[in-house]
Amino acid sequence: MSNGASADRDQAAGVLICDDNDGMRAMLGVILGTSAGVRVVGEAADGNEAVVEATRLQPNVILLDLAMPNRSGLEALPELRRVAPDAQVIVFSGFAGSAVAEQVIALGAVSYLEKGADPDTIVATIEQALASTPLSGLQA
Repeated sequence: MSNGASADRDQAAGVLICDDNDGMRAMLGVILGTSAGVRVVGEAADGNEAVVEATRLQPNVILLDLAMPNRSGLEALPELRRVAPDAQVIVFSGFAGSAVAEQVIALGAVSYLEKGADPDTIVATIEQALASTPLSGLQA
């Protein structure tokens, strides 16, 4: 990789993927790996780990599943907002319905995506969330 490409990746927005399914985390990593503006900085397999990793990494975006062991994404969301206040939380869940979306938005998420969303929609939602906030705190 050239120094220019490395510098571009250093300026990319950091994303923390929180999902209990190894395959889903891997798939999201591949999808996000194709976007020049974002990079995966960490992963978490449950709600407790999500809080620990968000505290440690201070990502720009947190992709958060709701149905996870030990602490659900719904339970972790308020603490994630507290420990990583500059992160844009996008709930990415298999639960369908506007009532769930309204609930997570009320708890501080900026967006709600169903797991059936196509890759372009996932990347566009992340880019839209990033566009609504200053990126001075990009993770190196």
